[in-house]
Amino acid sequence: MFSLLLAAPVLISASMAQAEGIWEFESQSLQVTMPKTLVLVEGAAGGGEQNLHNWKGTMDDFQLDMSLWIIPRQEWGMYDPFDVSANVAFNRRQQEQHKSFKFEEEYPVEGPFGTLPYGVIASWGEYDGTERISTQFILAGLTPERGYTFRLNCTPAPSEKARKSIEKFLQTGISFYGEVENVEWDEEEALARWERDRPLELAGKLKVLRTEHYIIFTDSSSGKLFAKEMEGCYSSIQETFPFPEVKGRKLMPVFLFRTREEYVDYYAKIAGISKESARNSKGHAWRDYYATYYDSPVDPVHIHEATHQIFSNRLRLSGGGSWFQEGVAELMSTSKNERKGFARNAARSENYTPFREFFVIPSLLGDQGRTKSGENRSTNNYAQAASIIDFARHSKFGKKKFPQFLEAVGKVHRGDVEAVEAAIQHVYDVDLIGFEAEWVKYWRE
Repeated sequence: MFSLLLAAPVLISASMAQAEGIWEFESQSLQVTMPKTLVLVEGAAGGGEQNLHNWKGTMDDFQLDMSLWIIPRQEWGMYDPFDVSANVAFNRRQQEQHKSFKFEEEYPVEGPFGTLPYGVIASWGEYDGTERISTQFILAGLTPERGYTFRLNCTPAPSEKARKSIEKFLQTGISFYGEVENVEWDEEEALARWERDRPLELAGKLKVLRTEHYIIFTDSSSGKLFAKEMEGCYSSIQETFPFPEVKGRKLMPVFLFRTREEYVDYYAKIAGISKESARNSKGHAWRDYYATYYDSPVDPVHIHEATHQIFSNRLRLSGGGSWFQEGVAELMSTSKNERKGFARNAARSENYTPFREFFVIPSLLGDQGRTKSGENRSTNNYAQAASIIDFARHSKFGKKKFPQFLEAVGKVHRGDVEAVEAAIQHVYDVDLIGFEAEWVKYWRE
């Protein structure tokens, strides 16, 4: 259950159509229609500001416990239904017994599930020791002011037939009938975002450019050229790390500033850091956006940070650790020869950080200092990270299962090396030592 009780009190009108198996929650513009195969045992208003309603029922030989929950969007930075399901996973991981929690399955479904025209279905097992006693399902979506989850716990764990019935109910039984958002951002929304986040002083005039995948806020005269390059980055990233397009996703925001100082002012303000710290950056991807300043549209920083933005907001693979996140970004922003130059020497001389130690470094960039041989440790970290992803994507050992590797490791909580090892074991049937040995073997040749 959600542990953050910050939502405003909600007025519920569910009784009018209750006899027909339909519940309406007018304040959220949500309607729940129970399946005809469900024998409803009990339904009652929820017990808190986030818990709107609870139901109990049976379907064949299975007991279903269901509930509807909401949390505030703006306070928790929810721009996408996947942000809502991520909040569920986050809360589970706050419990000691679930610190390595991840969904067994998570996928988008198109339909009238909210102010954006799709929702997310996710599921996982509940266990008593090693015995699976039930399966939890959620449907996550967005209303204009709230993120919501419809939760269903099936006891015992459902058969394949029952699972299909439950997933069909989640895809058809919960619907939103309120106002929908403009996925390309209307002018009022775009201006509000700019006014909220922009630096205090700008020399140029704001221009808003829209492409197939991005909305670009800029005061630079080079915005159109930059927009074209960003779409090129998107295509390259999608080709390297394939992911499906989901109809109804909002354009991803990019802030392109005319000068370095404008970017520094923006970064310092939005991140709450000093301008001195902000000057160490040429661009950064955070939350839903990417921000940079105009230097050259083909600067490798753009595809590097675009990869971070896409992994977070399209692939939804924001875990694994700094090594994984920087590794996939460096794969896109470096050449094969650059990666090979480091990795071959490192593998042959054993001058690299052992994987069990490397995978728990909280920030590769923040790992400053020098190696024993006098090299910059942070630079070596980035090169090693890129070489690991390169190995997984191109080696005979790794390439056939590379998509499974990305999915499994990218959903592991950052810094949890045991969970990373379990993910690698599941995909490649080797432990971390075996995975490292295969990396050494690949780059030595």
